[in-house]
Amino acid sequence: MKKILVFLLFTLALFGREFRVASYNVENLFDLRKSGSEYTEYIPYTGYGWDDKTFSIKVKNISRVICDMKPDIIGLQEIENDDALRALQRGVKACGWTMIYRAIADTKASTVKTALLSKFPIIEKREIDPAPGKLRYRNILEVLVDISGHRVRLFVNHWKSRNGGESMRIVSAKALMKRLMQLPKDADYIILGDLNSNWNESRTIRKSPRLNDTGGRTGINDILKTFCDGKPVTKRTIHWPCHVDLWLELPPQRRWSHNFYGMKSSLDHMLLPAGMFDAKGVNYLDRSFHLFRPNYLFMKNGSIFRWQIAKRRHGKHLDAGYSDHLPIYAMFTTKPFSLKERVEAPKETLPEAIKEIHAHIADLYTMPIGWTNVVIDDAAVIYKKGRVAIVKEKNGRAILVYGDTANLKNGHTYRLGIQKIYDYRGLREVTKLRVLKDLGKRDISPLLLKRIDDPKDLAIVNEVVEKIEGVYRRGYLYFNGKKIKVYYHKGIKRPKSGEKIVLCHVRIGLYRNRPEIVVE
Repeated sequence: MKKILVFLLFTLALFGREFRVASYNVENLFDLRKSGSEYTEYIPYTGYGWDDKTFSIKVKNISRVICDMKPDIIGLQEIENDDALRALQRGVKACGWTMIYRAIADTKASTVKTALLSKFPIIEKREIDPAPGKLRYRNILEVLVDISGHRVRLFVNHWKSRNGGESMRIVSAKALMKRLMQLPKDADYIILGDLNSNWNESRTIRKSPRLNDTGGRTGINDILKTFCDGKPVTKRTIHWPCHVDLWLELPPQRRWSHNFYGMKSSLDHMLLPAGMFDAKGVNYLDRSFHLFRPNYLFMKNGSIFRWQIAKRRHGKHLDAGYSDHLPIYAMFTTKPFSLKERVEAPKETLPEAIKEIHAHIADLYTMPIGWTNVVIDDAAVIYKKGRVAIVKEKNGRAILVYGDTANLKNGHTYRLGIQKIYDYRGLREVTKLRVLKDLGKRDISPLLLKRIDDPKDLAIVNEVVEKIEGVYRRGYLYFNGKKIKVYYHKGIKRPKSGEKIVLCHVRIGLYRNRPEIVVE
């Protein structure tokens, strides 16, 4: 046995050990015990429906995400208490992924808390209280974990929401930075969690007077120092006491884990110090940071499949969905850090590894954004203005094409190769395609939307309305006892409020997760 143990230790020292760390805001995992601090709709056994069945579905759904992601360590946010954490731990085990160690920041009676599950032994647990006595500032969980003889600290965060100004998030950032300054300069640690901040918050905050109550100073970029001299700190420029935000590993358009009415934000983070990019201890495995985004975490309209609650005030639980955040994860190793040169596909070339599939336009709404290789056999161009076109299948759905429209003719039917799809403020669109065959001209009138029955139905987004008339009032068209928002492109004269209008051959766009008529 001693020889086997020595051999294993020698092997780990020689080849290193790799492990996966994740972070996930699970959106309100409450238990079934009434403690008095629950959000109204999570008070157990009331008319809101938070009961054994609903709780079991929520735990099972979140467990599925964790099991499919397969982290060795995962930082969690919005866990009510240790009972809820233990239930999740059991749920993860039931679906085949065992994490036997757990910790939760429970010394402060905040409504929801930060927590952690681990396959590796937890050596030490501490809590950082950003503002003693103030429940709105959730404690930061600090956990020391042993990785085959190597130790790494994890700081699980959940900063104040964006309902408050940046000064509130700075409180948490300062408390965390104060603790970090007590560690050795080459310490191995990972800052993770929901910081309620964008990776470039010091730039984006200037667009919001409501958030910017600090003169542009931010907790993530300025206090934790992920920016230096106005530029993001990178793996090549990292130095103590700065941090690298791993969102930089992804292209700018993919840096998001939260989608609020089409406003995509990088609220969830992994920040690393200089000690995670050296030749000793635990280090980051270069270019391993990803957003976990299986198809089942998205709805048909492309929005995140969050936990579903009826919309009327504090509505009833609908026993479906996951969370309003997507998880993030990265790989780490006990070998020295090795910088990989980035190899990018040519901008206009489809990656060869993507296998061609035949599908329908409706399938494009459930696929992950990015490169793809989908063939649509029969798609008619029912709308084209400038760089925007709408293509639609007979008896099927329509989708917007943006930019790559030069080879499309209005009224023509094509066999198309869809190469890239994207979400613009929640609106699913095609940004690169190939015309495989022009099938000729056809009468597109049968493919146009004849009427709008439900102005809130997201299925009508990207359709083209043949004709609609009503009264225009303050940005809305009122028709048949209903209303829908109307957007006029710059340069187009808007009608007067109260004026009767007729709109012909106009497309349906998306505004704050609701359909709107677009007049171009």
